[in-house]
Amino acid sequence: MANDETMNWTNVKLIFHRETRDQLRDRRTLFTVVVMPLILYPLMGMAMLQVAQFMREYPTKIWVVGSENLPSAPNLISDGKFDGQWCDDDGSALLELQFSQENDQRFNTLIEQFKESPKLQHGAELVDQLMELEMKSQGVDLAIIIPKTIDKYIDVERGPPGESDGAATTNKLPRIYIFHNSAHDKSKIAAQRVAQILSRWKTSYVKQSLDQHNIPTTLVQGVRISSADVANKVGRQAATWSKILPFIVIIWSLTGAFYPAIDLCAGEKERGTFETLLSSPTGRNEIAIGKLLTVMSFSIATALLNLMSMGFTGMFVMSRLGSGISPELAGGMGAPAFSAIIWLVIALIPISALFSAVALAAAAFARSSKEGQYYLVPLLMISMPLMMIPMLPAARLDLGTSLIPVSGLMLLLRGLIEGEYAEVIRYVGPVCAVTLVCCYVAIRWVVYQFNSESVLFRASERFGVGAWFQHVMRERHELPSMGNAVMLGVTILVLKFFIGFAIQAPNNWFEFTKQVIVVLVASIGVPTALMALIMTRSPRKTLRLRWCSFPVACAAVLTAICLHPMIMWFSGLVMYIYPPAGDLVFMESMMTKILGSAPGLWAIILVFAIAPAIVEEFAFRGFILSGFETLKNRWQAVLITSLLFGLAHSVIQQTMITFVVGMILGLIAVTTRSIIPCILYHATHNGLSVILSRTRTATVEASPILKQLLYSSDGTSYQYSLLTGILLSLIGVALIVWFLKLETNKEPSPPDGLLDLSLAVPKKSAT
Repeated sequence: MANDETMNWTNVKLIFHRETRDQLRDRRTLFTVVVMPLILYPLMGMAMLQVAQFMREYPTKIWVVGSENLPSAPNLISDGKFDGQWCDDDGSALLELQFSQENDQRFNTLIEQFKESPKLQHGAELVDQLMELEMKSQGVDLAIIIPKTIDKYIDVERGPPGESDGAATTNKLPRIYIFHNSAHDKSKIAAQRVAQILSRWKTSYVKQSLDQHNIPTTLVQGVRISSADVANKVGRQAATWSKILPFIVIIWSLTGAFYPAIDLCAGEKERGTFETLLSSPTGRNEIAIGKLLTVMSFSIATALLNLMSMGFTGMFVMSRLGSGISPELAGGMGAPAFSAIIWLVIALIPISALFSAVALAAAAFARSSKEGQYYLVPLLMISMPLMMIPMLPAARLDLGTSLIPVSGLMLLLRGLIEGEYAEVIRYVGPVCAVTLVCCYVAIRWVVYQFNSESVLFRASERFGVGAWFQHVMRERHELPSMGNAVMLGVTILVLKFFIGFAIQAPNNWFEFTKQVIVVLVASIGVPTALMALIMTRSPRKTLRLRWCSFPVACAAVLTAICLHPMIMWFSGLVMYIYPPAGDLVFMESMMTKILGSAPGLWAIILVFAIAPAIVEEFAFRGFILSGFETLKNRWQAVLITSLLFGLAHSVIQQTMITFVVGMILGLIAVTTRSIIPCILYHATHNGLSVILSRTRTATVEASPILKQLLYSSDGTSYQYSLLTGILLSLIGVALIVWFLKLETNKEPSPPDGLLDLSLAVPKKSAT
């Protein structure tokens, strides 16, 4: 059925009512959307209350060595337990002390040496024996050792008083040594309890010592620092819910959209009702929108039901647990404000539309319900990082993060829930624009899927490596398919990812050159050549190995020169929105050092401009773009190819810049049908970037032309002047328009002896 130009909303309403009624009759959907949220959280709450009855604090055993060395006042230990002034009776009951006995012969010698000379603590012998021998054999969780020098100043460099090794001396306070095993929870708990007790005892001990020597306490304490939390209870609760609620709502909107989408598409394929619906007078667009509204409804309902169920269950459980909850947690887990719920409901509409469209498109592509369920994992893997970024403590809403799908919306919700309206109001426009654009693209994808017979009626088949390879060799065409293009794109991304981990930072120019060549050949060149030879009948046409006219080649070079100022200005904008930090700053400093050891400018241009231009263009504007041109929409093919081209550059700033450059290169490729203009443009663009970065003041001052074209704000880095950039950009746009009108219907033959790259595989006969 042809793609409908007009939308009959009456038909959309009928489709929506039909699909909603069918979903309400489906037990699996009702269980996922309604029943599970209503019973899952109450059951979890009941389980927590039941388990809480068995939760109690268990006593920890502490081995005390050298308790006789403690000062008589203030008392740390009385009657075989910690003195009551340092902990209450309940805390004292949880700390069972056992003291070293005179008949502990096995370890007595080492302990006595340690008590005399705590320097032994710096060696591994005592720690190993404490852990492996005594602490384990005696069944204790913690060991406290009090040396005989507890009441004296200890010289850390020389040891206790009376010993000397001639080294420089620095007097330190005496120590009590605590040994615990961090691999055991009971030992860690015991260490925390004892640390609090010793801290209180130490404060009293220091004060008493100062009083004995008539030293004012304020002389030692210096400045007393007091801190106070100015956040009120409502503010603390808002800060807590702002991190939790957006994540819960968005993750459940994705989950709630996926299962109804599978049943509405892949499920109908299995039941045989999909063909009946498509053969009705209703248009494909109307069917797609009707199903999308149905999935959206269930997505919103799932998110809201989970939110309400979790909220009521959480408040009930916390009220029952009562005093068992820490004051900090109780202060931050009250009921969320009503305004927070309003913001969440408003945000649910676009985010549900986005996830519903993506889920519906994936379900339409699936051959069966089982296959459709497999697509949930990739969707979650793609979505989870976008949802986790806003939950990081350092995440904040700015111009850069507002342009990230899902993440920007979550950060906006976080600010609105916390009441930071003045901070986030200026980013509402970018967040809404990005979200709406993503929704539009996803909905258009759904409509395209429903208007593609090859997508809706893909035959189910069992997968096998041998059968797949035979199918590829038997059914291959002159040009690659869309699946072949996706395979090569994913292969390049994966290989570049793992090769990037394998290589080490180069120390000089020659190591860097070798790494660049290896990465280009291994991750891009070899996979492209192999897939062109194996998966296509005509590698020459696949890689666009055809001559172009001399004017076209000159126009490609001139376009690169004229559009370079515009690309550099766009690069500056990207760097302003996403300032370089971390690894990118380190890479820039490292590259400055490496480029300084290059043999000359020609070598830098060869490595940075010519080599990547040749290898990357054969892969992206050759094989991958040829594969995506089977979409019958060259602009979609150019867009997807440019996206893969940008993702192949791992740094986010490079990804955005190369995406724009890839769009221009894709336009040149589809209009000229030759790889040569693309290579020339790519090499010229990269070469100009290298030359501009290496331009120095002496060179500019010596040339009157360069003084008119370039300027520098800091005297080191040069950029295009405003007038020069505008004039060149206008010429570049005119050249782009010329390329759009270009027609090359006839393929010229290559001149003899100049380009004889006949890589085509001979076609098999019809028989």
